[in-house]
Amino acid sequence: MVSIIKTEFYKMKRYSVIWIGVATMLTVVLLSRFMATASDGASHTLINFSSSVIWNNLVLIYPATITLIAGYIIDRERTDDTLKNILTIPVSFRKMLIGKLIAVGCMAIALSVIEFVFTIMVFFASSFPGFSVGVAVNVLLQMIGINLISYIAVMPIITFTAQRSGSFMPGVGFAFFYGFVGMMASGHGLRDLYPITAGLTLIGYQDGSGDPTGNIFLSIVSIFFMLVVTSILVSMARNREAKTIKKKKNNSGKMIHKRNHGAR
Repeated sequence: MVSIIKTEFYKMKRYSVIWIGVATMLTVVLLSRFMATASDGASHTLINFSSSVIWNNLVLIYPATITLIAGYIIDRERTDDTLKNILTIPVSFRKMLIGKLIAVGCMAIALSVIEFVFTIMVFFASSFPGFSVGVAVNVLLQMIGINLISYIAVMPIITFTAQRSGSFMPGVGFAFFYGFVGMMASGHGLRDLYPITAGLTLIGYQDGSGDPTGNIFLSIVSIFFMLVVTSILVSMARNREAKTIKKKKNNSGKMIHKRNHGAR
């Protein structure tokens, strides 16, 4: 498993989709800066600004972005025609999928650090007050925590769509909708039950009112449920196209046999 994960890191260096992740992190920070400019008279400390970045990233762009990265990395094994070679090493499709999920989880941490760096850069460029090392470290931990938890929330989508070629793009669309609904779920008292937003309570997120309250138990149950669903899907995962190809070959073979038999 360790060798599989290391191999995934080497492969990631060649994938341009990683730069899409970096670009989205910059975009969400700049969007938060624009929103801060539009809110006249508001106090824009590091805590408030980073909270805006975390929220916008969570409900607008991150679920779809991490799903896109994971789906692309998995589907490349098919488009590059390397999947059949991997499965004959032998490495099972299930084991390969687990290795890729872990590698993307590490990528989620890396994107969180990049998001933090962009946030600090824009914060200083905007001359906002309220910086301290302690607050900065807390912001970094919050970004890593919420992005990892959000990744867990979309892992069932990634695992399900990974089993067929090209299915990850519909998964990306659903992940975007999934994240956007979190905005409404949070506003209707379902923040701790909805998987995308459940992590906000666990990281001690403060909204504009400065209220960090939430039900930690419900948040843990929600995230644990997504882990259970992912585990079930992974245990049942297989390259389902292999069956489709075999069926097509069998059907074509039967047709040829019938034609030959008819000719006789």
